Amino acid sequence: MYRDLLEIPAEHQFVRTDMKWDIGKKQDIDTFWYDEKKATGEVVAKYIVKVTKYIYPPKKSDISFKKYSADALSLLASGELSH
Repeated sequence: MYRDLLEIPAEHQFVRTDMKWDIGKKQDIDTFWYDEKKATGEVVAKYIVKVTKYIYPPKKSDISFKKYSADALSLLASGELSH
């Protein structure tokens, strides 16, 4: 799902490297870390995808992302993803 929303090229791998769940009283936050790799295995970018799920009505969820350089030192893009 996130691969398509982030428009990762079909020839690249999109590998989840870590995840974390934070459960709260009003919202749950799921955080996922991904590496985007070329077919050769070289990492070209790193992503953090955060999904905030609201427990109370209207029970919606928001998805945000941050894209970093392969060395994770430079923020290349960030924003909200529509789903």
